[in-house]
Amino acid sequence: MQIDAGLESIEKNLAKSVEKVTVPKQSRSYNLCVKADALRFAKMYKESVQAYLQAIMMDRTDPKAYFGLAMSYKYLKEYKKAINTLLKLIKLDDGNDEYFYEIGVCYLSDGQPKMAIDHLIKAILINRENVEAQIQLAIAHELVDEADLSLMIYNKLIETNPEFLKAYYNKAAMLMGMGDFMEASRTFFRLIKRNPDYYKAYLGIAMSFDKMAKYKEAIRYYKKFLELKQFSEDAVFARNRVEELREQYFSKDNKFTVIK
Repeated sequence: MQIDAGLESIEKNLAKSVEKVTVPKQSRSYNLCVKADALRFAKMYKESVQAYLQAIMMDRTDPKAYFGLAMSYKYLKEYKKAINTLLKLIKLDDGNDEYFYEIGVCYLSDGQPKMAIDHLIKAILINRENVEAQIQLAIAHELVDEADLSLMIYNKLIETNPEFLKAYYNKAAMLMGMGDFMEASRTFFRLIKRNPDYYKAYLGIAMSFDKMAKYKEAIRYYKKFLELKQFSEDAVFARNRVEELREQYFSKDNKFTVIK
């Protein structure tokens, strides 16, 4: 609660400072863009949109104004407007991988994974070190039922960027969705070997063992997850599942107690 209160205070201070933002000896469009940026950073997205639009009206060649406007639309979940703005932006500059990446993300958020793929590929061709674009591309392929391509991307990411933990997690989650719980658990184990505090991996391992009817191991990893995140949203599920498994398979009154 104290952290949230602190963040709210910071955002209020940012909002109060917006009107004070001035940049001497700069164009009016530049000043409007700076003001719009301050509004966006203060999460005043609707207000920032108006300032960005005014800046663009005065200077239709400023990429920063177009990008800021697109990001404000994105945070407002007005994805089509964000996409249209970014498409205008790449007409000004088609060599920035971030622009193509954001178009892909917006298409994904708008439920259009097929449209996302081409733009994410373009982002990667411009910058092959853009691992976030590669992750989003893997997600897009999964959403259009091209699981083999998704797995190929995840495996390549893990091979070339072994510290990029999101690749392990996404791959394991995908394998669980495919019903390959054994390989999913192996991938989760590889993840926690890199980072023993990655609590979501313990929950993934527990659920994988649960699905494979390895209930003793499932309980063990549900408990490990709870040790790290006892107050998380998934903690209620984990605690309830531990109790259910204990009662169903390990109760003294249960004649079919599982011993593993």
